[in-house]
Amino acid sequence: MNAKEAIATVKHLPPISPAGMRLIHLLNRDAADNDEIVFALKTDMALTAKLLGVCNSSCFAFDEPVSSVDQALLMLGHQNTLRLVLALSFGDAMEMPLPGYAVAANELWRHSLTAAAAAEIAVTSGLDLPINPQLAFTTGLLHDIGKLVLGQVITADTQAEIRETIHQHRLSCSEAERQILGTDHAEVGAILLEKWRLPEEIIEGVAHHHQPQVDSNTGLSVVAHLADCLAHLSSAAPGWDAYAVRVSDLVTDKINITPSTLERMIIAVRESCGRLGLGAENAVEYHSK
Repeated sequence: MNAKEAIATVKHLPPISPAGMRLIHLLNRDAADNDEIVFALKTDMALTAKLLGVCNSSCFAFDEPVSSVDQALLMLGHQNTLRLVLALSFGDAMEMPLPGYAVAANELWRHSLTAAAAAEIAVTSGLDLPINPQLAFTTGLLHDIGKLVLGQVITADTQAEIRETIHQHRLSCSEAERQILGTDHAEVGAILLEKWRLPEEIIEGVAHHHQPQVDSNTGLSVVAHLADCLAHLSSAAPGWDAYAVRVSDLVTDKINITPSTLERMIIAVRESCGRLGLGAENAVEYHSK
């Protein structure tokens, strides 16, 4: 089975609105245009209603009601708007349980939110990663999106075979998937994002988050790999993927991560998730108001 065949066998893929896709493109730019963002939001009434609902929820507790898209963008800023658009676009799908991975409801969503926060921290913590924080956040959030597909493809027998391969040979989940299935969730996720026409640099980051391309021009696979490991090490580890916590030596050498640096980043991720409402307790509330 290859990645495209896996996607073709799945009947229930998350519906992502064209407006949501357009907003993700716009908000990941270094200099996004407010008028374009507002126009894109206004073309999707459901997304606009959800966004305004979140703005007026206890998550933000603004002093005055937010009654328009223009006001929401002004009050939130581009960074928080991106977070909410991503949450509103992908949250429902990523909350679902994935029996193929032994992942309970909300576990993948919690892990993805934690990885998004970790990616943002990685590029703002003084490491040699000159990457737009919003682009890093988006890539971190979507790095495991391929599990939405493979979670529907993996049978009980296949799951047992993958788990046995992981534990017997001490492989990562993606290595075992490739050995048993012929593809892995990283490749499937990249094909899915390509199908949705997301930016190429995000697709590259997702495709290689278990095999970071340290010489890539974008550096996003390095960020996605580090963010995934930080999320696992910060105790947001879905399913049985116990060996995904190993940060690649290529990455530690490339950006000079010492054990003390890694420990500081783990602490920062935990603090950030609590401060920004990205922890397990708030993951559902973050997008469903």
